[in-house]
Amino acid sequence: MRFLDSYNGFRSELFLKEESERKNIKTVGLTAGICIIAYVVLNNIVSVPFMFEPLNSIYRESSTMQLVVSIVFSIICMLIPFAIGAKVIKRKTKLVPADFSPPVSVPLMLSATAFGMFICLAGNYLSGIFIEYTQKIGFELTAPEFPIPSDFLGRLVYFVSIAIAPPLIEEFAVRGVVMQPLRRYGDRFAIVVSALVFAILHGNLIQSPFAFIAGLGIGYAVCITNSLWTGILIHFCNNLYSVATALMIEDIADENLLNAVFMIVLIALYAVSILGSAIFMLLKEKRRLTPSFTVSTPMQKGFSFFINVPMVIAILMMLKITRDFVTFTGIK
Repeated sequence: MRFLDSYNGFRSELFLKEESERKNIKTVGLTAGICIIAYVVLNNIVSVPFMFEPLNSIYRESSTMQLVVSIVFSIICMLIPFAIGAKVIKRKTKLVPADFSPPVSVPLMLSATAFGMFICLAGNYLSGIFIEYTQKIGFELTAPEFPIPSDFLGRLVYFVSIAIAPPLIEEFAVRGVVMQPLRRYGDRFAIVVSALVFAILHGNLIQSPFAFIAGLGIGYAVCITNSLWTGILIHFCNNLYSVATALMIEDIADENLLNAVFMIVLIALYAVSILGSAIFMLLKEKRRLTPSFTVSTPMQKGFSFFINVPMVIAILMMLKITRDFVTFTGIK
């Protein structure tokens, strides 16, 4: 009888622990879903004034204005909802979202940045294959684009809108508010879930596959260095590369010269990222991802995060947005 009482007590304790885990994970998923819904709804609300004159003309005629508006939209529509979400998660679950504390080691962070860039380069390559395949089966994929200003101030705003604002805001939202609280239930689980959320948030099939692959690398680097700044730095470097590529295409008229410059930059990036990745593997020798000490299975945890009303609505909303960037042109 004493053995049965102990066994039943152990089972009851496991049941309570599993319920607590699922409840906390569901709270993070539900909050993330509400934040994504808020992101979409606020984008539509804040866009309304720009449908009327004189703002409509000013917006359409000024590329710099479009970029400034995109920064403001990011702050209002993404940063604010996820900042509120972070407070909700902390209050309801006692799980602490990531702050902007320094990394355990600056050399480790710098080498982790090179590792993250290598993953981003690989993600770009794999995404290119995916886009090429979709074209062959008759689908044309597009993504939101902003014109590149020709003046210095406009290009400075372009740089901020691409290389500064998204790394700070998106890394706080995805790796800080979503991934960090989930790390209690295993780093691998937290990395994969946050990468999926990162992909969902991009809302088009050109950026989303890349965002998922890059998100895995960024999440891993953030967990190893234990700092959100690592993710921000990787994200910044990747977006800086995008800015540099766009400016090269805009400013270099000679196609042969453009191809040569692009190839030199790409080779240099691969060389630095591969060397840095090797250094990262040496420096992180004793640092490992936190294993999962949960009683719930990965599938149970995944269901708890994604299968709730706000998250399902958020995914459906983002799928609708994604559909708007896909056109069937016929099999080639």
